Amino acid sequence: MTGSIIKPKRPASPGWVQAKGPQIEAIMRAAAVGFACEAWFHPASGIQTFSALELARDPGTPDLGPECHLSMSKYGGAGRPRRTTSAEALWCLAQFDLVDAKEDNHVPGGVVRNFWRPVADNLSGYEYPCAADEPAMREDRGDYVWRGVTK
Repeated sequence: MTGSIIKPKRPASPGWVQAKGPQIEAIMRAAAVGFACEAWFHPASGIQTFSALELARDPGTPDLGPECHLSMSKYGGAGRPRRTTSAEALWCLAQFDLVDAKEDNHVPGGVVRNFWRPVADNLSGYEYPCAADEPAMREDRGDYVWRGVTK
């Protein structure tokens, strides 16, 4: 999909810098596994993102086609990232025109927040049926939700 006409979402506002280099390229290759992916950094806020197009397919769910995947964290000093707050995440989603994306995290204590939105506008807001079956775990007084995997 890296040669696709559809590209990963990019920030619409100034102040963002596209991150490049061998280390970033290696992370993107490992994370997006062959899908189009770009890394962006906003120095004023400290937010760093990976914006990708992916095909997320779960058995028994409809084919939604390509989906925008925006993962984000925030530079927390001492070279360690930290989790963005919900308010910071909403601001970042607006920067990438993804305010209708759905958050879907599967890592307990995760630093990165993950948001998904089908490219097809008519599928915006789609809720995967498995979300109702997966237990929602809340951290940071409910500000971060991750879901365990059911068996």
